[in-house]
Amino acid sequence: MFGIKKNTCYIIIAGCGTLGAALAGKLAEENEVTIIDHNITAFEKLPDRYNGFTFNGDVNDSGVLAEAGIQNANALIAVTGNDVLNIFLSLISKKIYHVEHVYAGLTDSRYRDTYAKLEIKTLHSSDLWLEAFRREMSL
Repeated sequence: MFGIKKNTCYIIIAGCGTLGAALAGKLAEENEVTIIDHNITAFEKLPDRYNGFTFNGDVNDSGVLAEAGIQNANALIAVTGNDVLNIFLSLISKKIYHVEHVYAGLTDSRYRDTYAKLEIKTLHSSDLWLEAFRREMSL
């Protein structure tokens, strides 16, 4: 099990695709981060500066989340590329492990209302790009 640094959040990211790797790199600068992926080569996407943990495992296996320390997590970000799996992970994290901050990656915006009803915050890549653009352009 992984320890938690004092005065930081412990964040678990499920999925080391482009978005997961970018989030892990940035969040690990000030927090303790563990990123999980079933494909060990996916960790090659992590930035060189990444100083968090990597966990090679399948998040469909509930034991993987427990072994990664979900019971101590302040946040879970599910960005596996599979909306159904992301929601499943989010619900488990909220309802079973009582993780305070839970986000699910969203590839199909038609399901946004469903996710809102489940009280799951969503990350939609187009929203993230728009937010970054607005920040960059000071809009």
